[in-house]
Amino acid sequence: MCHIVYSTIYRATHYNGVTVMSEGKEVPSPEIEYERWSLEIRRGALSLAILAIIRNGESYGYDIMRKLSEEGYEALQVEPSTTYPLLRRLEKRGMLEGRKVKDPDSGRERRHYYLTRDGLMVLKRMVESWKTLNSQLVMLLEEAGLT
Repeated sequence: MCHIVYSTIYRATHYNGVTVMSEGKEVPSPEIEYERWSLEIRRGALSLAILAIIRNGESYGYDIMRKLSEEGYEALQVEPSTTYPLLRRLEKRGMLEGRKVKDPDSGRERRHYYLTRDGLMVLKRMVESWKTLNSQLVMLLEEAGLT
């Protein structure tokens, strides 16, 4: 008895970050897929980081960005185009409250944010979830020989 094995060879064409397979399906390139994953991870991490910073005391956007640009926090650095919409979103969701404060030195008004009671409760749950997720991922990566 003779067995014939057929295999399909797929050709891929890369165009603008999208891999177009010969069968017509479009899949993101590895670079695009990594960027998407990285963005998803950073979104959650930045919310947690900002709430943690504000838990230590009232703060404003520029001060938060300065804190996240300090040595040791390079992976959390953010631009104003990310920081301010995120602060507004956290305020809209009831995690933060903001108030305008006049800077005594410059005379400029800044929006200072502080954690609400709900924000503190959510932050505590986020911290526990993050710690659990992190420790389990580390275990998995060790088991896979990736650390």
